[in-house]
Formats: sequence, C-alpha cells, structure tokens
Amino acid sequence: MTGWLVTQLPRAMVADPVLLGFATAFEEVADTVRVRIDSIEHQVDAGLATPEMLQFLASWLGLVLEPTDPPAYRRALVREVGRLLGWRGTRHGIEGLLEAATGARVTVVDGGGIYGRDDQLPPADPVVKVSLDHTGHLSEAQVRGFLEAELPLGAQLELDVRYPAAGPSRGRARVRPPGQEGGDDA
Repeated sequence: MTGWLVTQLPRAMVADPVLLGFATAFEEVADTVRVRIDSIEHQVDAGLATPEMLQFLASWLGLVLEPTDPPAYRRALVREVGRLLGWRGTRHGIEGLLEAATGARVTVVDGGGIYGRDDQLPPADPVVKVSLDHTGHLSEAQVRGFLEAELPLGAQLELDVRYPAAGPSRGRARVRPPGQEGGDDA
C-alpha cells in the first residue's frame, strides 16, 4: 500500500489516514506521469510509437496517414519522411519520398544546381522530369498533386510512369502540401 512518496513522510503524517490517502493518491498520479515521461523516447521512434502517437508524429511532418494502410507501411513512411525532411523540395528528397510512398524506382532530372562565382551557368530550364516505374497504390493524379506541392514555384513537371498499372497496393498515405490542414482529398 505504501510506496516511494509515503515512505518519505514523517511518522506522524503516516499515522493520519487522510494524509496517508492524499500521499498515496499523489504517488499514483506521479507514477503514471513518470512512466509516460520515461517512455517518450520510444513514442517518438516511428518503429515503436503507439498508433495514436504515430499519427501525431505524421501530422508534425505534414503527412496524412490512412488508418486502412498496413501498420508497417505507415511506420516506414513516417520514418522516411522524417529522414528526408531537410531534403524536402530537392531532387534527393522527392526521389526518396516518392520511392517510400509508391515502392517504385524514381528518377528526378532538373536543371538546378550549385554554381561557383566563376562557373558558366547553363541556360534556365524550369522543366523537372520525374520518371518512376509505377505509381504503386497511388493514382497518377495523386502523384502529380504530391509533386506540384513539393516542386519549387514556377517549375514545370514532366511525369513519366513506365508501367502505369504494375504497382503493388501498399497504402494510401500521402504528404500534405504545406499550409493545408485537412486530409480529406484522395
């Protein structure tokens, strides 16, 4: 009946049943808070988080998870989006996110780059060419919507899906464009 908080009370207080009851109640509340704090490192790990916390983590990353998607797919997608957060909007980030969402091999070619002061600049080319083997469970419209949200303003998209109906059905989660709050669009 007594625990860590009650054992710290002076004897006179332990003898009082009202004070003993308060101390025991406070101890139980503190224990539940301590357990939650001790488990926080596991709750922010996509591989260990509860389904509710995984959904919350996904919302931090701008990701809309579908509850009907397999749990392993949702966890892998949250992990990959988190890993690529700093690369968002770049060739590397777009390739990684599309590969995670579709399970397809993705190639992005654009005219962007980093050039030094004395480097010859290539002619401006706003076209971004995205090639992927298949769209997985996503429709081509969903892939285009994702790309339009991720590509820089003014970029023109050329999408090439090599095998349109060949992809496996893995899930329907998607990255939410910045500033969009709802998750109703399919």
